Amino acid sequence: MKKIAVMMAGLTIAAGAWGQKPPLLAEKDVAAIAGEISGETAKRNLEGIARFHRQRGSKGFHEAAELVAERLRADGLSDAAILQFPADGKIFYGTQRSRPGWDAESGDLTILRADTLPCPCSGDACYETHCESPVSEYSTESYEWDPIVLAEDSESADVTAELVDVGEGTKASDYAGKDVKWKIVLVSAQPGAVQDLAVGKSGAMGIVSYAQNQKTAWSGENLDAIRWGHLETFSVKKTFGFMVSLRTAHALQERLAKGEKIRLHAVVKAGQHAGNYEVVTATIPGADAKLKEEEIAFSCHLDHQRPGRMTMPAGARRFWRWRGRCRS
Repeated sequence: MKKIAVMMAGLTIAAGAWGQKPPLLAEKDVAAIAGEISGETAKRNLEGIARFHRQRGSKGFHEAAELVAERLRADGLSDAAILQFPADGKIFYGTQRSRPGWDAESGDLTILRADTLPCPCSGDACYETHCESPVSEYSTESYEWDPIVLAEDSESADVTAELVDVGEGTKASDYAGKDVKWKIVLVSAQPGAVQDLAVGKSGAMGIVSYAQNQKTAWSGENLDAIRWGHLETFSVKKTFGFMVSLRTAHALQERLAKGEKIRLHAVVKAGQHAGNYEVVTATIPGADAKLKEEEIAFSCHLDHQRPGRMTMPAGARRFWRWRGRCRS
């Protein structure tokens, strides 16, 4: 019902612009509908929902669902509720295996300065016993500012490793003659498409992707847009993935092509967990008693990424960070 109201409001505008009568409904009905809707309210609701990073089974999705349910009740729909369907990676709904919930607390990808001393070890023990945090050149990506930079289904990690460009990364030939073991690979494919080959078979530590999904849309191959990325939910080779823009990827490739070694420091706090698929539902009662047993169902997506600074120039997205020097 509400979706029809929004559509009819647009028809009212069109009628005024072209001097035509609105189709489907009488003018008085369109006017009545238009009198019950508010563009300001719609914008306010969208602003509220967009504050949350709404990945499946996540805290952000739940908070967005609670907001929608609260707004529905405020509009007089007393039966508004949130239906929950367990999602733990084991339960099947029809032929689809449920995907467990996924949440992230933080994720930072930092390019290290060229004069940073190499650590004699790796992993958490390195930073706890032998080294201070390394000196950074600049932070390339931060989940805090751009949640979309952290690929969905990334797992926690604290890794310092060299970056290797393997092109698309989906074929064995992409790795021919390249040593990627204990390193981070730069790929043009989605992280999930290279995960088993890069990490499982070739021994890479993590993935940086500049995949251009939906590049035929209105934005095309936008140099500064960061696309949503994901790992393979059910892969046994758990890892982390970061998404970067084309501009950032090209800059990294140019440096690598000149023979420069680029070392990255990736710190991620994220992971899968048993959760729920949540569906907000409510009913708008009809006025025709003859049709009281009939229903018209409308649905829409609530899941989406929280917007960040994706459209800003690459240089504006960087911030300098001074850290202690790694010592051997």
